[in-house]
Amino acid sequence: MNFLYSIIIIVSIIILSPTIGILLPLYFNTEGTIVLQIFLTSFLLLSAFFFYLKIINRNLSHLYNRIDKTVKKNQYSPMPKKHKNHFANIWYFFYNFETILRNYERLINSQNILLKKYALINNKLKNTNQIKEMMLEVSNSIIEIDNTEKFFNLILEKLIDIVDDGHKGSFLVLNKDNYLEYKASIGFNINDLKKIKIKLEETFLWKKSPQNISKPCIIDDIRSFNSNSLNKKSFNALDDIEALNIKTTLSTPVIIDDKLYGMINIDSLRKNAFNEDDLLIAEYFSNQISIAIKNHQLIEKILYLSRYDSLTNTYNRCYFEEIVKNVYRKAIRYNEMFSIVMFDLNNLKNTNDTFGHVVGDMVISRFSEVIKDNIRESDLFARYGGDEFIAIFFNSNPTDIENRLSNIVNYCNYHPLKVEGKDVYVSFSYGISHFPEESEDIDFLIKLADKRMYKYKKEFKAKYNNLDF
Repeated sequence: MNFLYSIIIIVSIIILSPTIGILLPLYFNTEGTIVLQIFLTSFLLLSAFFFYLKIINRNLSHLYNRIDKTVKKNQYSPMPKKHKNHFANIWYFFYNFETILRNYERLINSQNILLKKYALINNKLKNTNQIKEMMLEVSNSIIEIDNTEKFFNLILEKLIDIVDDGHKGSFLVLNKDNYLEYKASIGFNINDLKKIKIKLEETFLWKKSPQNISKPCIIDDIRSFNSNSLNKKSFNALDDIEALNIKTTLSTPVIIDDKLYGMINIDSLRKNAFNEDDLLIAEYFSNQISIAIKNHQLIEKILYLSRYDSLTNTYNRCYFEEIVKNVYRKAIRYNEMFSIVMFDLNNLKNTNDTFGHVVGDMVISRFSEVIKDNIRESDLFARYGGDEFIAIFFNSNPTDIENRLSNIVNYCNYHPLKVEGKDVYVSFSYGISHFPEESEDIDFLIKLADKRMYKYKKEFKAKYNNLDF
């Protein structure tokens, strides 16, 4: 605003100077009017010029100071030095104006570079936060998801969301024969993939770093790479299900306890889709996922031990009773029928006393295997305690169940265990009750089946008392 006022004053002086220089001598009627007019006009104009020069210099100095402060930390060439002489200062300023502009341009470029770096850092922080949020969600789901393949699918979904241009993916687990098996996938038919096994030596990671699979890698030409790496059978199998119609893959190893557990492949339909930043994300993600999978395995083991009998791998009594509650509610709602069967092994005490408890455990395991092999997948079977077992047969009539159990008894009679050259028979008694024909009270039906089982056992002992089992 002061600069504007100064300009107005200067313009006014320039306009008024000639007028005053001409009119003032005439007003006083001075001799030598023309000479005096010229002198006075020149004096006033020079005064106005020097006043104007001082204002320009002051504003240029102010501009100089601002530029000097701005470029001080980003100076590529020296700034001109200021002078007390107004003409010299103006001359040097305009003479070095190109330098000032060049410094200013470089400053702008430097600021643009800083802004790009800031954007990259901000993007990395965003990705880091996304990974942390994702890992929190994955960790929270460890207890909720008791199916390993569902857990792998969740991991794939989250990783595809984080990695830019990730469209599809697969999770492979290394088996004991050094083959990788597909366990989960996004964008592919998992049932088709499960029919295909990949040799470890044919994988992306192995080809990129043989004997030292620890870092993720990027493969750009997938079809060409697989054509040169996979055996013809595997290549054609993948090609037939259109699993090679991708452009770029980000392959990440999953290491648990310093051993290769499996691989995660994130696929893109765009060529050259992934970069170094994606490799860093994949490496960090891999470390976190390894921890999550190990925790999931521990949870699975704990859940298994809490639900299954360790000797027979059947449900234990506690978990069976939980399942029965749901079975009962469903049967009431949909008018379903089922039968409860109680089992008890015959002569197990004598087997333990004669051959030892190891052989007794073999008898229990063998009995469990035979029953599981002869019931439907939908039926339930559990170890109820000691040498007692319980089963639920769904949608079977009493005659059918009796026939099935009789066949199992006959099978056991003709297939004894061989111990120290002797036959050890797997013999059992059973009792059956029916829902809802005999009662809708589960506890009553279990007691009824148990009562009938002991009746069967009593008759069995009376009939075969003189035989050595």
